[in-house]
Amino acid sequence: MPPPPPVVVLLEDQAELGRVIREVLGEAGMEVIQVRAAEDAVTTIRERDVAFVVSDLPSLGREHGDPLAPISSTYPDLPIIVIRDKRDDDVPFFGAWREEGSRLLLRRPFRIDDLVSATRELLKSTG
Repeated sequence: MPPPPPVVVLLEDQAELGRVIREVLGEAGMEVIQVRAAEDAVTTIRERDVAFVVSDLPSLGREHGDPLAPISSTYPDLPIIVIRDKRDDDVPFFGAWREEGSRLLLRRPFRIDDLVSATRELLKSTG
């Protein structure tokens, strides 16, 4: 019997973008669970054996600091792929994210193959 597919939490509040990412990662052999808030991601991570999180930073709102803090403070070693765009260059917590090493930043625009490649590399590196 083959091993179960890796479980990925997709933190995305835009239905169409979420559908595309779910479809692409699903075709790449992953089980994708989409949630709309970081707190919901924490609940899913607690209940499932999650390999990593994919999050679209622009959709989260950053007015009150690091929108991924509920995840990273509870699961500091869980990798997170953050999709961002150029306007995010001035976000103050990006420097800390780079130092942590648990976040992979994927800048828009990107090819969907870039996302699939990043997820596969992440799965290889985390075993």
